[in-house]
Amino acid sequence: MKKAYLLILIFCSTLIIYANDKHRVIILADMGNEPDEVQQITHMMTCSNEMDIEGLIAVTGKYLRPESKEEYRRVNHPELFIEILDAYAKDLPNLRKHASGWPNPEELRKVVCSGQKGYGIADVGEGKSSKGSKLIIDVVTKDDPRPVWIVVNAGSNTLAQALYDYKKEHSKTELQAFIDKLRVFENGAQDNAGAWICSNYPKIHWIRSNYQTYAYGGPGGTDGDITTNLGPHYWKPYAYSVTGQNEWLIKNVMTDHGALGKVYPERRYHGFRDGGLGFMEGGGTIPWMGLVNKGLFDVNHPNWGGWGGRFSANKVPDFWSRHVDIKVDEEKETPFYTYREVSDHWVDSQDGKVYNNNYAPIWRWREAMYNDQICRMDWCVKPFKEANHHPVAAINGDDSNSIIRISALAGETITFDASSSSDPDGDELIFKWWVYEEVGTYSGKIMISEPQQSKTKIVVPTGAGGKQIHLILEVKDKNAIASLFDYRRVVIDVENIFVKQESVQVD
Repeated sequence: MKKAYLLILIFCSTLIIYANDKHRVIILADMGNEPDEVQQITHMMTCSNEMDIEGLIAVTGKYLRPESKEEYRRVNHPELFIEILDAYAKDLPNLRKHASGWPNPEELRKVVCSGQKGYGIADVGEGKSSKGSKLIIDVVTKDDPRPVWIVVNAGSNTLAQALYDYKKEHSKTELQAFIDKLRVFENGAQDNAGAWICSNYPKIHWIRSNYQTYAYGGPGGTDGDITTNLGPHYWKPYAYSVTGQNEWLIKNVMTDHGALGKVYPERRYHGFRDGGLGFMEGGGTIPWMGLVNKGLFDVNHPNWGGWGGRFSANKVPDFWSRHVDIKVDEEKETPFYTYREVSDHWVDSQDGKVYNNNYAPIWRWREAMYNDQICRMDWCVKPFKEANHHPVAAINGDDSNSIIRISALAGETITFDASSSSDPDGDELIFKWWVYEEVGTYSGKIMISEPQQSKTKIVVPTGAGGKQIHLILEVKDKNAIASLFDYRRVVIDVENIFVKQESVQVD
């Protein structure tokens, strides 16, 4: 027996993280503020087989509040959730032909409600509980060990009320257990309650996104604005403009794509900007999008990245709201700590353009996300044989949705085999292995043998002891409709023990 091989057997142990578990999610959204909220939730329903939706709460925010100049924006609109769920129910029989795990629309209707009626922290306190704040408490205190991913796509005062009420009735230990189950993604800091929560409950897991949250279709621009920055152009053959995005949506989402396609609106502003078009889906898609790819994204590690963006490894102080008026209020709550956005370096394969900014952690997945939306909308109406379905990425025979974590030795060569990956449509598969350099803690280059083949090897650098390496397997199918992707992440924890493999001898 080779003594070094014994070491390898000891250290190259595999740990599966959150194997095949769906993530629990609650959505807080200012439904009715603009059409993008309806776009986001309609889109989410086509992905709802990938998550457990446990709350759909209509809430207030900077733009939808009792003080709004526009009457419609003065009240919450939970009925918009119901309209989307009604459309989902009509398409559900066909969706079931393509995938399993779809939620029951009747059960979803039961978790639709309104949150706080007023704006911000002023509407939090004694006697101000709402159906939404009570629902949050009920969900978090269920006998379910999984954390709850809370998407704040408007103001967060309904969550603040839930925390206020729970603290009032429970011990410090119980309160901390409650907080420990929360994973909050705040989109744009749209009221002053977020900073208040983070200041008063400093151990809360709180992601604040001022930029990446808008990067599904943006970060910005309106129809006719020649300075528009919409990011990589993956809605071809339509023009690089908001109008071009809308034409892409008309073809791939709105027209001849079932009841969900019919309720999916144009993002045409009302109340300002003269009814012009905005970039597709605004800022509320990215906060839940990471949950779709469980083999790539980890709710406990915001710095690992994925379809939901990439954020700092540790919380940072006073990452202000992008809204000046809200920042003024937040200055009264300092210090407060959140995870904030970080940048990636990414080269777009379609044109060779290089991106080094804090939108790149989203844009690098844009082709995959847009193709996913195209194909899922097809599932609403097409038979199985006329639609495309996701390939299944497998590593060393494991075809689960899990992140793989291993320990390795500095200087060791590790072999990975994805040849058992498959495609339900029999499509040819394209393989790509790559190191997510920004995520790992080893700063040197890592050589990958044959990164375009199903089987590959990497040599763990001799100087990588005590560091972490993130290897991504990307599997893409070749399909005329739109190529779909699947991913697996391998987290390699490098031990400080060094092995010189060439000196290994058989006893």
